[in-house]
Amino acid sequence: MTSTPRHFARLARHSADFKSAEDARETARLALHEAIVRHLRERNARPGKIAEHTPYDRNWIGDIGRNATPPVPPLKGPNAVGPAPKYDPAVQAAALEELDRLTADYRRAEAAMDKARPLIRAEIVKHYEAGRGPEEVSSYTPYDREWVGTIARSTSTARQRQKKAPASAE
Repeated sequence: MTSTPRHFARLARHSADFKSAEDARETARLALHEAIVRHLRERNARPGKIAEHTPYDRNWIGDIGRNATPPVPPLKGPNAVGPAPKYDPAVQAAALEELDRLTADYRRAEAAMDKARPLIRAEIVKHYEAGRGPEEVSSYTPYDREWVGTIARSTSTARQRQKKAPASAE
């Protein structure tokens, strides 16, 4: 295994932080989906109520239930199973509390990704302006060569335009 060159150490560290946050977000997303499906199956709360306590809308909650294995049977319509459920307020409150906690975990992981993303981009631009190519830089980022080049060129070009623009006299 080769070690990271010293000039790429910061970029590699930010990329590792991003990857860690991305893994945490995926773990949180899976746990949230698992809880949504479980509460839909157990009829602990209506899909609209579940949507109010997750980052998804009511239709997306329905899609999550339909895409589960096995699919969650619908509450209404020709394929509905049994009579309309009666929701116990205590059970519903406990289910919604769990969804709130899982949603908070998911949002925390997303916030960590959002925090790492601009740090990675700034390092990409720094290395690009220092003369390192996208192929070399991309091996230390979560992005492919084309995306590294796009980030570097767009930000670098914007900086050059700012330098060329004359200061406005008022």
